[in-house]
Amino acid sequence: QLDYDSGNKAAKPDIQSYSILVDCWAKSNHKDSSRGAQKLLDTMIDKHKSRDLDGSPDAVTYNSVMSAYAKQGDVVGAQKVLDRMQMDYDAGNKAAKPDIRSYNVLIDCWAKSSKPDAPKGAQKLLEIIIDKHKSGDLDRGPNAVTDCSVMAAY
Repeated sequence: QLDYDSGNKAAKPDIQSYSILVDCWAKSNHKDSSRGAQKLLDTMIDKHKSRDLDGSPDAVTYNSVMSAYAKQGDVVGAQKVLDRMQMDYDAGNKAAKPDIRSYNVLIDCWAKSSKPDAPKGAQKLLEIIIDKHKSGDLDRGPNAVTDCSVMAAY
């Protein structure tokens, strides 16, 4: 970005560059990893809206940000990302459609949260997955990861 800002137009960051950085933040063990990933996601969305970035965040990018929150057991942060992802999809970004991994990450977040209501939160998400899969809103239903994450919440 600095190189681009200093005049090198060939160095303009693209959607893939931002997505890679988001994933790096999500996989890091830095205490502010979720904040770093979230900040990059916000930048991607803002730059796309201002037409300064071709493309918009996809499910993989959103899931990476959710994973950063999940590592910290931050259910509120992960849920906000899922809600934003759904809004982005509803607004026309078909690449941002929440998938089974999105819900599995949030269930895993509940499991890592150590909250007393974690089993209830994980179970509720399992029911949402089943309902969305039956209605056709979710391509794949619960899988082994889903089941293990729900059990881990207990």
